[in-house]
Amino acid sequence: MIPEIETTRMILRPFRAEDADEIWPCMTANLARYMRWEPPERAEDFEKIWRKWPMQFAEESNCIFIARKKMDHSFIGLFGIHSFKTPTPRLGLWVREELHRQGFGPEGIVSVMNWARGDYSPDYFIYPVAEENIPSRKLVESLGGKAVTTEQDPKFTLIIYHIPA
Repeated sequence: MIPEIETTRMILRPFRAEDADEIWPCMTANLARYMRWEPPERAEDFEKIWRKWPMQFAEESNCIFIARKKMDHSFIGLFGIHSFKTPTPRLGLWVREELHRQGFGPEGIVSVMNWARGDYSPDYFIYPVAEENIPSRKLVESLGGKAVTTEQDPKFTLIIYHIPA
């Protein structure tokens, strides 16, 4: 069982079905412009996605953490760690648009990495970033991430970073 992770300003815990109604409206086209996915058009479309998350968590393959402010429990964003029991887990995150540039991304992703380091001892983390997503590239590089290769996604070129564990 993955415990709640507390940071200075946030509580992160695995996604639960009751979180879905609050998350879906924040999945905007602008937010997803650098994501590999397109925002679901309807709540029912999002349900098809999130229904898989608890099963993946139970299988201990992926975990989607929901982040909430400690102060008022309002929704901040999602932090994912995929294949977390492998030597090279993959990271991803998104923070709701009105909370960008407030440091929630680095705070949350570092806490997820620290959890994985403590419980699973990865060799390094993989973090794919759209080439044009300069804020995310700066975040990854601030964590010691080094660009190792690129991949062509249907939407854009991805830079694949390795972050030391």
